[in-house]
Amino acid sequence: MSDATPSPEVLEALEELQRYLADQMPPLVVADSVRLLLRYPPELIAASINAWALGQKDTSVAHSDYLYHGAKKIYLMGDLKLVPAEPFEQFLDGLKGALLEHCPEADRPILANSLKTLGETAQVPSSQADKIFRQSVVTKRPTVAAARDTQTTAASIAAAGGFAGPGGVPISEEQFRGLRRISLLLEKLETEAVEGNIDKGTKKGQMLATRALSVAARHSESDVELDQHLERLRGLGLDVSTEDIFKALGQVTPAWVAPPGAEAQKGPPRPHSALETMRRLVTQSGDPVEVDKRYQELVRAAVDRLNEGSLAQGVAMLDLAEQLSQDRKVEAAAVEAARRKGDQGLDWERLRKFAEIPEQHPLLRRVLNYFTALTPPELLEALVGEGRRDRRRLLLLLLEVHGEPARAAALERLRTQFTLGAGDEEFFFRRNMLYLLRRLPRPAHESLEEEIAIYVRHADARCPHPMVKEAVAGLGQIKGQKGEDALLALLQDVELALNVTQDPPPNAKDMRLELDRIAAALARFGTPGAHKALIDHALTKKPEFGDTMARLAEFSGQNLASNPDAVKRLLEALRSAAPFKLFGMTLHQSYESVLYLVQALSSTPADGVKKMFEELVKKFPDQEFSKAAAKALQAFSSGRSTTEAAAEAGSLAGDLALFGVPALVQSLAEAQVSGTLTFKSSKGEVFGTVVLRQGKMKSCQTGKLLGDEAFYQLLERPLPGSFLLVRLPEGARETQAGPVKDVLPLSLEGLRRYDEFQLASAIVTDDTMLKPTSVKPTAHKDETDGILVKDLWTAVGSGATPRQCEAVVAADAYRIRRLLVHWLEQGAVTAA
Repeated sequence: MSDATPSPEVLEALEELQRYLADQMPPLVVADSVRLLLRYPPELIAASINAWALGQKDTSVAHSDYLYHGAKKIYLMGDLKLVPAEPFEQFLDGLKGALLEHCPEADRPILANSLKTLGETAQVPSSQADKIFRQSVVTKRPTVAAARDTQTTAASIAAAGGFAGPGGVPISEEQFRGLRRISLLLEKLETEAVEGNIDKGTKKGQMLATRALSVAARHSESDVELDQHLERLRGLGLDVSTEDIFKALGQVTPAWVAPPGAEAQKGPPRPHSALETMRRLVTQSGDPVEVDKRYQELVRAAVDRLNEGSLAQGVAMLDLAEQLSQDRKVEAAAVEAARRKGDQGLDWERLRKFAEIPEQHPLLRRVLNYFTALTPPELLEALVGEGRRDRRRLLLLLLEVHGEPARAAALERLRTQFTLGAGDEEFFFRRNMLYLLRRLPRPAHESLEEEIAIYVRHADARCPHPMVKEAVAGLGQIKGQKGEDALLALLQDVELALNVTQDPPPNAKDMRLELDRIAAALARFGTPGAHKALIDHALTKKPEFGDTMARLAEFSGQNLASNPDAVKRLLEALRSAAPFKLFGMTLHQSYESVLYLVQALSSTPADGVKKMFEELVKKFPDQEFSKAAAKALQAFSSGRSTTEAAAEAGSLAGDLALFGVPALVQSLAEAQVSGTLTFKSSKGEVFGTVVLRQGKMKSCQTGKLLGDEAFYQLLERPLPGSFLLVRLPEGARETQAGPVKDVLPLSLEGLRRYDEFQLASAIVTDDTMLKPTSVKPTAHKDETDGILVKDLWTAVGSGATPRQCEAVVAADAYRIRRLLVHWLEQGAVTAA
């Protein structure tokens, strides 16, 4: 090699080569630099590889292994046809000899043998072999090459004494299967690459990338193996990273989070489950900086799932992040950074949609508690001075999700004193705190008297009306004598303040609005005392109090029959206010008052009320109050509202996309519901039913499947649509007795199958055409149903795709796909 100083172009090419050796650049990007270096003697690249090897910190790897790794990386450039074949083959022979000069004498025979077989092991297309960059010691055990041989089975490997991995170290049968699966997937991807389908920018490309990354990550036992698999994917044109892996695994994570108390039934984590793979990816790197980086990627991937509407998957990933933090697998600074900044990528509109569904609050609360900015103290601080109305509403909605902690924080803020001279910002903030106090249930340990006192203090008519409105609404929700007494006292205070002989107070308009709110609250109380107070107030008809008769309309919708005195007084007032004829002329006092009284009695089907309404309709058919009376009479005769209320109480309906089958069934089980749960597609077609008795599953059906198998299928193959629960009427007797099963164990097993089904579907997709070979198929070690094996083999032989097999074979999708993958691994079928 010449001693002349290399040109800047060569120096740049050598720098890119070293980055390529360190897996920092994909083959396609560095191809131009390698083609430039091929013009120079092989000793130039050999020296660069040796320099890179000497700079590696991991001394557990032999220097000869680093040299072999460099030779393999250079060979891949030719194997991927990124450099001209003719000069490259000759150049590679020279490179092998040059690398031997840099190898320690003791390891030189091993390296020479490895370099000699480098070209031989690569005669098979690269997508069919696992890229083992370290050398294998000569052994009697089968080598990694066996993993790409369709005639080699796990059984034959075991008979030969086990499977030999890098360095001749035996690996498990499960690891062997993993190698085979990756090889099968890469073979399929290579075909797609030739057809131009490998592009993450397309829907199909995204799907292929997701499947490839999911399988590669699940079956990578170390960072070295993972890097090798990623390099193969990059060689096929997929620019992938560990962050892409977290996103891919997030998409196949089971869309359900086990309820509290289910940990004992879940069993140990499965090593190749999506979540356990994510855990391993974060922790397996020996570099603390890389661990912190991957932790941040995990949190970002969780945020992506949340933004795409997958609440359960996002929660499962954030729960994993929380566990890693508690187990101190990640530096505290990295966790703190994720908590403080990770929410910045959240879609707030998506959070709003989650928060608007009360059933999703328990899961959403776990999301909010992870991110610092979404905890109650931080949300309250964000609320102070927030000028945008829609943003204030969202902040309040998220605080409602927090429940008791948010209420406690709001109560603490309201305990502080304030003056009537406080600014608008203080008043509006207090209004929001009163809103939270009213919306969130009072825990048993909290003082009712203190809550009433806070409402009364903030209901001062001299305060801004929006704040007074919230305080009165809060008092109206406190059922019982103490709440009623507080409202009656407030009513008297406002009446006294307005009952003046001279000029009205400056805030008289706001005080009249406050009387409107008090009247509405009293009407909702439904007690004789509250009824009497509201009727007394209305019949005063004092103009300084506003339109007192209009406030009687608050009784609309209430059946007052249980309070005969109230009905009697309202009927007397209606007769006095009703028009009458004298000498052929119609005389009246106030049509408006008649209308308000009719509205007050419109839900009270007493005999006196019906008679009075019939008279009004007959004598004054064209008046507005008569039309209201006629409508009420029609409702009295039909009894429609009572029937509808009973129907609503006996059923429950909703969107499956918002609940999901496992979470929905589990919530009904916890509530010990009895009834029939029906699932319908977006077209209204029934695709599944679950019969529950006291929260336990009595039966289940979907398609041809019955019982447990049908329940598993509903979880493995989730479909969009709606659900309808028809409850079993109280006291109804069971027509057919039979065994029932707890839902939780079934759900846990169904979600395990879902996870495994996702992995199997990446290997054998729905539309894969499978062709039988001369190898005799065997049953999977966990499959004992011989009829299933026979029926499925017949379907495959007839040319059915995996999805078509599900339609004709009586088994859930997981068992079918597991058996098909098993046959593909053992070589009994090939992908056509």
